[in-house]
Amino acid sequence: MLIRRPFLTLLALALAACAETTAPLPPPVELLLVVNTGAPSLGIVTLSDDQAAVSLSLGGLVPADARPISGRRYAVVATGGGDSLTVIDVLRRAVTREVSAGQGAGARGGAVLNDSIAFVALSGRNRVLRVNLETGDTASLPAGDHPEDVALVRGRLFVVNANLAPCPAPDLLCPAGRSWVSVLDPATGAPSAPGDSIPLLGPGHASYATIGNDGRLYVMSVGGPEDRAGRLSIIDPISRVEVGSFGGFGNAPGQIAADHQERIFVSSRTEGLLVFNTRTRAVERGAGQGIPVQLNSGVAVDAANQIYAIEAGTCGGAPGRARVFRPDLTEITSISLGSCAAAATTALIPPEPDES
Repeated sequence: MLIRRPFLTLLALALAACAETTAPLPPPVELLLVVNTGAPSLGIVTLSDDQAAVSLSLGGLVPADARPISGRRYAVVATGGGDSLTVIDVLRRAVTREVSAGQGAGARGGAVLNDSIAFVALSGRNRVLRVNLETGDTASLPAGDHPEDVALVRGRLFVVNANLAPCPAPDLLCPAGRSWVSVLDPATGAPSAPGDSIPLLGPGHASYATIGNDGRLYVMSVGGPEDRAGRLSIIDPISRVEVGSFGGFGNAPGQIAADHQERIFVSSRTEGLLVFNTRTRAVERGAGQGIPVQLNSGVAVDAANQIYAIEAGTCGGAPGRARVFRPDLTEITSISLGSCAAAATTALIPPEPDES
């Protein structure tokens, strides 16, 4: 059969138009990041490869309440006893810089706005530190009394203020009254009215925050010597009011994390792994009914809704480990960590383009 050349030319052009010009990037890599406070380090686990943790030394003293703060490329951990911040390029597994937060800063939790800007609560200075993770430049924003954590919701900073005062040992700092949440404009640091100060019910010493899949902010208050019964507050970020407050988590619960459905997971050194349902607003597994996780010091959830409950281990002997649970709370495996394993988070890291 005779095929004329103009037809062949058009066919070649059509096929060229359909051809892929560049290969698609591989999917993001998901990591589990865990702070080890014994020998100060950050454990980095590539979840898709089911590898053992790579331990990255952080050098300076890591506070017992240090928490990994992660974006899409960088992570931040309080070091120097809370007076400085260590910035880690988690893609390259390397420390990129140390940023001073000031003497007595008491750096705690925080949030990353984008690939380069983080906000960290400075509990000892009643400020929030804005940090450019690429340059190390900083700016100080006002906060309430003893801020402990920061969440970014609907374009605003929600700062969890513990409201503490000096008290006798062993606590040293105890609730001075009700905790509250400040709302700030991340661009200017100015209070974001109306509803820029949200009071919380409960025992005081609000310490941990997470954003539920329902878009609400969840805050855990851990209490003090007179009342150590933890309490979970629910905040509507639109109306900026507390719309729920729930007990039943036992004494001094710890870090909290949300899954991608309807649950908040609560770590507890005494009660194990606890569960709150955001749809029914009920404590599904409270004090006395927790999943047995010895010295559960932190919790994180990955993109597949698998839960990582951190067993602290000891500071001079047995290493910690991450106990891995399916969404139905049956256990899959465990991952070895460093000594005195503590708070955790997960991060989705986009791959770098192939420049070859």
